[in-house]
Amino acid sequence: MKKSERQMMIKQMVLNEEIGTQDDLLIRLKDKGLEATQATISRDIKELNLVKTPSSRGGTKYTIYQNNQLTIEDKLSSTLKEVVESITRVQFMNVVKTIPGNAHVVGALMDDIDFSEVVGTVAGNDTIMIISKDEEQATNMYQYLSKRANLLNR
Repeated sequence: MKKSERQMMIKQMVLNEEIGTQDDLLIRLKDKGLEATQATISRDIKELNLVKTPSSRGGTKYTIYQNNQLTIEDKLSSTLKEVVESITRVQFMNVVKTIPGNAHVVGALMDDIDFSEVVGTVAGNDTIMIISKDEEQATNMYQYLSKRANLLNR
C-alpha cells in the first residue's frame, strides 16, 4: 500500500473512531490488513498534523489539527494555548509540560521556527526540554512561551 493510501486510511480512522494511542492505531490498521511499524505511524502522525485532544471517554484521542492558514508562529501560539500545562525554567533550560501526546507537536514547531535562543529541543510524550546557551536566553524563551501559552494570566 502506498503512503498516501495508508495516510488516507489513518485520516478516516481518526475522523470516525476514538483512537487514543499509536498502539490502538497499529491494531486497527492491522485489522484492516495493513502492517506498519511504530516508526512509520509516528511519522504519519506528524505529517498528518494529528494532535491529542480530550475524548468523550475521559482519556485523549487523536484529532486532525486543521489550521493550515496560520504562520508557524501562529500555529505555535495556538498549540501552546491548547496543550501546555506548565513551563519551568531551570538554569539554561525550559521544561514544558503538555497534555499527553503533544510534546512532539510543540517540539516540531519550535524546531521549524529556529529560534536563536534555542540550541535544541528534546520531546517525549508530555514533556519537552528546550535548551538555550545561557540563563538570559532561557529567560527570554520562558517569557515568550509563557505569554503565548497564556500562563502569565492564570
